[in-house]
Amino acid sequence: MASGLPHPNSLAARATGADRLLGPGMAVLGLMLIAGWTLPLMTISRLVFFAERISILDVIAVLWREEQIMLCVVVAVFSVLFPALKLITALWLWYGADARSAALHTKLDRLEVLGRWSMLDVFLAALTIAAIQVSLIGQVSTHLGLYVFTAAVVLSMLGVRRLIVLARRDRRPG
Repeated sequence: MASGLPHPNSLAARATGADRLLGPGMAVLGLMLIAGWTLPLMTISRLVFFAERISILDVIAVLWREEQIMLCVVVAVFSVLFPALKLITALWLWYGADARSAALHTKLDRLEVLGRWSMLDVFLAALTIAAIQVSLIGQVSTHLGLYVFTAAVVLSMLGVRRLIVLARRDRRPG
């Protein structure tokens, strides 16, 4: 809304108790997501002398530089674009959509599906760590970025799920 206030029939305006913290909590998850993109996910140590800390944004930059365009796009879409769109859309639906509208439920269902796809990046990170650990070329140690990113993705999935529960419960008129 232009005034910056929640829609009068939004889920945010109708929330009670701890559910009132859902919107601010999702905003915090946005900050966690940004931290997860920039903080090191892992350090890859090769031999004794070579170690490299990498973040999600570093991975995207390296893939682009190495002309691995398809893989670069996949990582960027599933680890940056999808999670960011999911949180922005969830916040918009929380504050700006009419909780009584049928369209809200369709949008929330689509949002939940989008959230599941963003878990692909967490799986890819785990698979990469496992592959390097099994190989003879390197050792991997994980860092805070991996845990912050994973927490942001999982908690945002739970937040969207709670939005859906509240929307279904709050389907009553005016």
